[in-house]
Amino acid sequence: LLKPLYSAVWHVLNILKKRDATVFYCHTLVDLEIWQPVQKHLKNISIVTDKADTWRYLKAKGIHARRLPVYPKAVIMCRVSPHKFPCNGVIKIGMMHGAYHFKRRTSSKNYRPFSLYMFSSQKDLDNAIEIGVRCGEVGGYPKLDPYLPPKNVPKKPGAKPKLLFTATYDSSGMSGIERWIERLPELAGIYQIAVSVHPWTNPDYIRRLREMEGITFIEDNPLNYIPDMEVCIVDTSSIIAEICALDKPMISWHIPAARRSVVEVYDIIADISIQIESFEDLMPAIERALEHPDEHALQRQKANAIFFDALDGRAGKRVARHITKLLPELSI
Repeated sequence: LLKPLYSAVWHVLNILKKRDATVFYCHTLVDLEIWQPVQKHLKNISIVTDKADTWRYLKAKGIHARRLPVYPKAVIMCRVSPHKFPCNGVIKIGMMHGAYHFKRRTSSKNYRPFSLYMFSSQKDLDNAIEIGVRCGEVGGYPKLDPYLPPKNVPKKPGAKPKLLFTATYDSSGMSGIERWIERLPELAGIYQIAVSVHPWTNPDYIRRLREMEGITFIEDNPLNYIPDMEVCIVDTSSIIAEICALDKPMISWHIPAARRSVVEVYDIIADISIQIESFEDLMPAIERALEHPDEHALQRQKANAIFFDALDGRAGKRVARHITKLLPELSI
């Protein structure tokens, strides 16, 4: 019922006044982090959302956002969510909200409403073309732009080594959080520990991590923390690509294949990290990574060529260029 109603309203409004606005659909704060390096190369674009938490956060930051429904000429999003604007008259442009596809991607039919969808690398675009996506271009990964080139953060003499624990959401069947959450406090006296988990992670896990003594739970963008870390402990989350881009040594849990697993990605993770089975394997692996941080440096470089088109800090500019080919009025 919503689709024909939305479409009818859009067409009536377009008759009364030609639709000329472009909006950015912000689903979560991650979307905003990806968008901001692109926005600075374009005329200012209004932000819209249908998520109350996102709207409140933006308001607290002094960022004006309108609530859906809205009826624009075009929408840009970091999602495969064209159904939020269910009218063929709305031009739809998409970007990825994570680097590469670490989980099996959605059906190609969900990309059909897009006039343009930008992928993080040529390899990722090639994979999309293989399943029938016909609207793709290589845009890169703008979220990384402010953090490139990677900066070496000097370690303070006598300071405890800094570790980052990361996890994708547990219901995916691809998370490693159950391997370490119960025993993380055992490491707090030896290392400085920060934790970043997917927002869909079990709320009980998130509550426990927030309350855990000696642990820094990252509420915002983990990229603000990764440059300062010495070793990152990962599972199958796309944050692996961001860690790889910033050239940090990784330890990964050997995770059994699940419904959305991608064999190629599992092979890459095994190649770029010290892979372990259990918590008992963790401390020896940490010490190995601290002693030999460049052990997998060459493999990380090779993986970066798969995950990204270029790590030059100019992905936002390239994405903006693709957008203005379709919407020249946004050029500055």
